[in-house]
Amino acid sequence: MTKLDTTNVLIESASSKLGADDDPRLWEVALKVLADEFLRRYNGAAKNQKWIFVVGACAHWVRPHNSLWNAAGAFVYPEGYLNSLPELDWSVLLSYQNQRWALIKKLPGKKQTVFRVSIPARSMRHKQAAVHTQWSASQVPVFYGFRKLDGSWKCVAASDERSEGSVNTYEDMTQI
Repeated sequence: MTKLDTTNVLIESASSKLGADDDPRLWEVALKVLADEFLRRYNGAAKNQKWIFVVGACAHWVRPHNSLWNAAGAFVYPEGYLNSLPELDWSVLLSYQNQRWALIKKLPGKKQTVFRVSIPARSMRHKQAAVHTQWSASQVPVFYGFRKLDGSWKCVAASDERSEGSVNTYEDMTQI
């Protein structure tokens, strides 16, 4: 399965749940970047467990106007309440095995690697978005910063760039 096919599956799975205030162009660019991260880890790991991609929208962040992530000009700090994961208003769960995606209703039992993605809701109202991600095997979240520049969304920062290198910076090409 190509990267384009992967991105299309993820976008199609989430698009029916997007609200009127959710910018589908942000979701498309964010899911391209995050699909790359997911596949990079998947391709470098043992396949003796299930690989799960959970993506959803979060409308409630902790103190959004008083907390900042200082990267690429600063973003609202993407954290949930009480130092927990952001609460998803809705989510889509997909399993990835043997180069195929399958929509699932709930997390399978044990032996799974989960990549959880929280994308801010109401993105049509904003020109930037900080996306919260976390792997099940890690207690350290990774943030991705997106900005709407000249009408197009672009990934401009990732909190793990020092250790993992630069993030792929896909752009929304519909405005160019």
